[in-house]
Amino acid sequence: MKHPSNLNRRNFLLAGSGLAITSIAADAFGQNSSNQTTEDTSLRFLIDRNSSFELSDNERVKLERAVFDFMKTHYSGMSLQFWQQPFEQIDFENRFTNIIYWINKAVKHHESLYPVDPIWVISQIKAESLFCEFALSRSLAAGLCQFMPYTARAGHQMIVAGDLPEHHLAPYKKPELADSLKQYEALIKKRSHFIKTNKSARSFSLEKALSYMAEGQDAKEEAQKQLDYMAELNTINDSIAAAKDNYVDYIETNITELGKRDLFGHTTFFTQFDERFTYQKPIFAMVKMLANALRVRSGNILSASAAYNAGLSKTWTNQPIYTQYGLMPAYEETSLYVSKIIANYEEISERYHAA
Repeated sequence: MKHPSNLNRRNFLLAGSGLAITSIAADAFGQNSSNQTTEDTSLRFLIDRNSSFELSDNERVKLERAVFDFMKTHYSGMSLQFWQQPFEQIDFENRFTNIIYWINKAVKHHESLYPVDPIWVISQIKAESLFCEFALSRSLAAGLCQFMPYTARAGHQMIVAGDLPEHHLAPYKKPELADSLKQYEALIKKRSHFIKTNKSARSFSLEKALSYMAEGQDAKEEAQKQLDYMAELNTINDSIAAAKDNYVDYIETNITELGKRDLFGHTTFFTQFDERFTYQKPIFAMVKMLANALRVRSGNILSASAAYNAGLSKTWTNQPIYTQYGLMPAYEETSLYVSKIIANYEEISERYHAA
């Protein structure tokens, strides 16, 4: 794998930490600003369109070892989030072999769209799921790459739990909950419609109530409308929470009882139940999304990862100059997300290039 001169690891980290993620000081990555040259401080976080990142067999092994050493250094003796297991009980070596294999395949497959650095991809997967293929968030994002149901289904043709008629029948467990995702999605739409069609009730505020009182006016009708609005909204929100809990229960029950939480031993089950918990499709989809964002944002890898987290449109601006490269959206979650990827990239890349 050839890293182009304008994506030098040292320069890349300086640019990323100093410009886009201002909360990370340059010396956090071992950089001493007093000794920096002009070249060191230049902004070089753009991936060149003519780069090539395909890994040879030996380079794949190097990357596997680099990632494992990174994880062992920082997580040895700890119980890991998502896994609920100590580091030592998790077969990370086998996982890294498979994950990096599919990353390399995906990078090669989507290279014509835009080159994507495999070290950046694995750094991003670590930030998403800690390499746990069964990671399931409260937002219903699932798998290594944390795809939401709609994005996985509509954007990347993955089977999602509850999609197929057979998911609603035995031998799947708790088939009565298989429709929970559709219920959840319908309730989200219902809430949005309810809020839009009740603007007057929503706009009644404490300030307005006090104004009515100060003027000696009776605001009972307006107050009752607001109370009714809040009560109905709370009911809808409770129903949304219940549908979400039911869907999580449905997924967890099936991947535990039928899939045995073992992707390698029960691959067929997972490919037929929910492909977000597999490797190939989610990794190919992640790389494709990064490649497309890199293409649109002139190779800006920071904007590309921000787009993966917050949506490509959120990195757009009509301001001159910045339209070409995109901007980081002003979301705390996205800033934290990209910050983690930068740190992961530094740690893994340092080990990879030192081998």
